[in-house]
Amino acid sequence: MLKRIRLQELRVGMFIEEVESGSQVQSMLFSPFMVSSASDLRRMLNSNVMTLVIDVGKGRDTERYAVPTQPFDRAHFEAMLLQKFSAGDVSRAKRCIEETKPHIRQVLSDARIKGGIASEAADVAVERIMSAASRNAGALIGVAKLKEKDEITFLHSLAVSALMISFGRALGLTEGDVRILGLGGLVHDLGKMALPDGILKNTGKLTGQEMELVRLHPQRGYHLVSSLPDTPRWVLDICLHHHEKFDGSGYPSGLAGERIPYVARLAAICDVYDALTTVRPYKQAWSQAEAIDMMMRSPGHFDPTLLAAFVSKMVISGTLH
Repeated sequence: MLKRIRLQELRVGMFIEEVESGSQVQSMLFSPFMVSSASDLRRMLNSNVMTLVIDVGKGRDTERYAVPTQPFDRAHFEAMLLQKFSAGDVSRAKRCIEETKPHIRQVLSDARIKGGIASEAADVAVERIMSAASRNAGALIGVAKLKEKDEITFLHSLAVSALMISFGRALGLTEGDVRILGLGGLVHDLGKMALPDGILKNTGKLTGQEMELVRLHPQRGYHLVSSLPDTPRWVLDICLHHHEKFDGSGYPSGLAGERIPYVARLAAICDVYDALTTVRPYKQAWSQAEAIDMMMRSPGHFDPTLLAAFVSKMVISGTLH
């Protein structure tokens, strides 16, 4: 049985099935293993991993007499949504996702098959996300938390777009600037569409050569969106730099602090928040409180001022649930 834990909960005897750092790249490098020694434990505690998934059927649980975690229950998830949001808001959020789906899929498909970007489809998708987010951003982001295997890329793009739109509005940006943030969130991972299926669907450890290809996805996304005339600078910055870290340990350029474009620092927060709070059919998601606690306890990952603003304006304010 799979169970999410904080890094500091890791103990010798646990079997790590998956690492969750908010970065798909680090997860793709990982191979499941048993923490069998103190050196294994120290290596993991000194890593940049933010959270872990352990298999309590193959190794130790978090507590000696821990109650087994419950398998994911879709009906319970739906009921929780209805406790937080009105039936009308949930229905509108689902409708927005269904209506936006073909447009986002066209954007992803054109990037993968044609090596280009379906700009009209992207514009329609962003307009619909902006409209839905203006009604109840929390409901839209909440519904998008549940990601089936074949919808992970599509719904992650939608959710990051919605998060960036909402965060931009909370920061007092103009609607024109908010729209650009939404577009940047929608296409931030577009470069991954150029990766071979064998890498994207690989559940094992990548070779060094495959890893180098994965780490090229920000540049590839940048080149895709820059092929359009008059692409906003912010969109280019988001595509190229959303994996930079505030302490300079990110990629592709190893930028640090305010050398990382402002919008890319904002995108990094939204990208990781969605990754941590995503629900998979085979496991529960981190709660909002757990995700924020983990992000706050990961010094060097994020712009601390922007992260504090995210917590204040998006979480404490009740925009997100």
